[in-house]
This record gives sequence, structure tokens and C-alpha cells, in this order.
Amino acid sequence: MMLQTQTTLDTWLPATWEEFVKIADSPASAKLKGYYYSGRMRFERMSTGSDHSKDHTIIILSVGLYAALQGIPINGHDGCSFRKVGFDEFQPDASYYIGDSADAIPWGTRVIDLEQYPLPNLVIEIADTSLADDLGEKRLQYEDLGIPEYWIVNVQAMQILAFAIAPDSSIRRIRESQMLPGLKLEILEQALQRSRQETQSATTAWLMKQFRG
Repeated sequence: MMLQTQTTLDTWLPATWEEFVKIADSPASAKLKGYYYSGRMRFERMSTGSDHSKDHTIIILSVGLYAALQGIPINGHDGCSFRKVGFDEFQPDASYYIGDSADAIPWGTRVIDLEQYPLPNLVIEIADTSLADDLGEKRLQYEDLGIPEYWIVNVQAMQILAFAIAPDSSIRRIRESQMLPGLKLEILEQALQRSRQETQSATTAWLMKQFRG
């Protein structure tokens, strides 16, 4: 199966695990994000647009700054691949191991093997053209896997749609992070809005004031 046309990308296609891995691990796919879920695969181009990359940076800055100021152990991954052989693969824009699991992944790890290592505590998708899928199939995949918290950053609306999975597997919308206690998502939305009109350093300085109370 070849990824040669735009119509093949951004679409869930029936595929065996072996077919998916052959494409995902090919050097030709180095600039593609890959997902495998429920016997189907999806590939997307990694966004290189200025607006997307700026929003991505603001979110990563915000999460890292909040964790540092609050003394919360955290290790983040940017575009990392997570693999449960034969069943699942996902490559979110950002993902985090938090608290007791912050140091779960050793240096030198390429693809994170979910048979060997735990799931991340938080995954984030920066959604522009992929919003419908981030709210749909990817959300279902993350929920089925049991990832505790999932954010979708709607860059057009400068809005964060966040979901938490409770220990009893119930799913609910949240406006304050459960994995990063006290972090109100409204503050991050305001940071996104401010970043449209000021430098990232100015936005970071504003965030520091908000996070310090």
C-alpha cells in the first residue's frame, strides 16, 4: 500500500498491523504522524505551519512552566510514538508523564513500547485541520486505552477541549487539569489569545504572574 496522494492521508484505512508498521517505520514516513486503532491506520503530515507551531510552543511552555512553579515532576514528549504491538499506535503532538511516572521512560527509547512502559498521563493534540478526527476516532482510541487526560487545542477558536477518565472508566469534560492540579484551562486559552498579539516571552511573563497567584 503506497502513500502517494493527498486522499490517502488524513483518512482511516483498513490495514493489518504488519501493513501499518511497514509504512510507519519507513524512512519515507519520517514527516508523517501515524495512528493504528481497531484494525485501521491513519497517517497525517506533521504540521510545519507558523501558526500551528506557535500554538504548539505556547502550550508546551505553559505546561512546563506550571509544573516547574508548582514543583510537579514532569517529563514531556513532542511528537513521540507510542506502540502496543499488534493493536495500537498513536503519535500525539505532545504527551506527558507526570508525578510518580515522570521518569518512566529511559533515555535512548525511540518508540515507547506500551507492553514495557506505562501510558502517558496526559496527551495533547493541537488541532487545526484535524479537529473532527481529534474529537472523534483519536478520542475514542485514547479513551479505550485508558489515558487519564486528553486535551484538544482548537487553534481556530483558541479553545481547549479536555477530557478526563476516572478510575471507574467514566469520562467527563473538565476545565481544570486533573493531572496538573490547579491548572485552569481558561488560563491557557487566554495565553493562546495573548500570543496572537505579543511575543512568546511576554506571554510567558504573564503566565508566571497567573501561576504564582
